[in-house]
Amino acid sequence: MADAGVLAVFQDPGHATAAVKALHAAGFADVRARTPAPFPELMDALGPPSKLGWGTFAGGILGVSGGFALTIGTSIDWPLVVGGKEIASVPPYVVIALECLILLGAFATLTELVIRLVRAYRIDPSPTDPRFSSDRIGILVRGADAARAEKILRDSGAEEVKREA
Repeated sequence: MADAGVLAVFQDPGHATAAVKALHAAGFADVRARTPAPFPELMDALGPPSKLGWGTFAGGILGVSGGFALTIGTSIDWPLVVGGKEIASVPPYVVIALECLILLGAFATLTELVIRLVRAYRIDPSPTDPRFSSDRIGILVRGADAARAEKILRDSGAEEVKREA
């Protein structure tokens, strides 16, 4: 189980963003947020964006390659010369390659997302509150100096601050 943490509740995304920036400046590395909506300034303050898009990109490349390989391979195995055209003409196969790109890209994204969510929840089930799904923002800080984190969160305008086990 992870270290004990401090959970703070904010109403204003600006105050939550200021708190996250202050916590990072104070040396706290494990800062997490629960929000009812994606607030871009808060997401930027939390750290680098997710690498989930790379899985989508890899699935898309695999889909395009597979789509062209399927269509061109089929044309070469069963040649059908129509009107003197080439046996493997690429432009008509773009549609099939695009469909394979979308299919495998979406499947790769879904698979990676499920794996990451299951792994993240199994490792650390962060505390949550029903308010974080409606109108409040939750900031969870884990680290050795809980008293200092509490002070930073209160100074940043938190409505409620409590220690988590």
